[in-house]
Amino acid sequence: MQDATVERILARFNDLENNPDETIAPYLEFSVDGKLYYFTPGGFLYRRESGTEAVEGFFCGYVTDEVWHYRTDNHYYTDDESVGEEPARRSWWRRLFGCFR
Repeated sequence: MQDATVERILARFNDLENNPDETIAPYLEFSVDGKLYYFTPGGFLYRRESGTEAVEGFFCGYVTDEVWHYRTDNHYYTDDESVGEEPARRSWWRRLFGCFR
């Protein structure tokens, strides 16, 4: 049985129509309902036990390749890795955590 929090996270990111501006950054941890989550490259969602320094976590689910590429292909960096222009409307991730790569 899947965790209700995980279901909400995945449903939000998989809903491209109603949440078009959400972005995903690999390994950027975020807290939902007191638990730490992060996506790895490819769109795999993991939960990390709070209070641990361990890199590995518990696999929770994944977003499709289409969603992963849509959510991560909005690059704010040019090919030479210098900072590029951000769009006028930033996602809640970028508003909350600032511009992460």
